[in-house]
Amino acid sequence: MRKSWVISLTAVLLMTTLLIAHGAPIMGTVTAVGADSITVTDKAGKTIVIALEKTTKYLKDKKAATMADIKVGTRVVIDAHMDEKTKSYKAEEVQIGAAGAEAKPAAKKGSTKPNH
Repeated sequence: MRKSWVISLTAVLLMTTLLIAHGAPIMGTVTAVGADSITVTDKAGKTIVIALEKTTKYLKDKKAATMADIKVGTRVVIDAHMDEKTKSYKAEEVQIGAAGAEAKPAAKKGSTKPNH
C-alpha cells in the first residue's frame, strides 16, 4: 500500500511541476514577424518575442496552417515554454486568429455631432 501511495504522490508532483513550468498561454496581437520568431503585444501592452522552431505546430480555425499565415496585426494564442538556458520563449503551438481592427471606424455620413 505504501508503494502505491508513493507512486501516486510522485505522479501528482510530476504533473504539477510540468504544468507550472509550462505556464499560461501567451495571447496578443502580432507586431513583427521574423524568419524564426514573432513579436506579440499582449493586452497589458507588454511586448514578447517568441522563437518559432521546426517542431512548432500552427492552427487556424482548428485546421493545420503554416508560419506564412501569421501576419502583423493577426491575433494569436501561443502555447510556449521558457527555455531556461536562453531565458526566451519557444513556441510549441500557435493558434492563429483574425486580424485585429487596425483603424477606428469612420464617422457615419450625416452625423450631427460637431468635431471638437
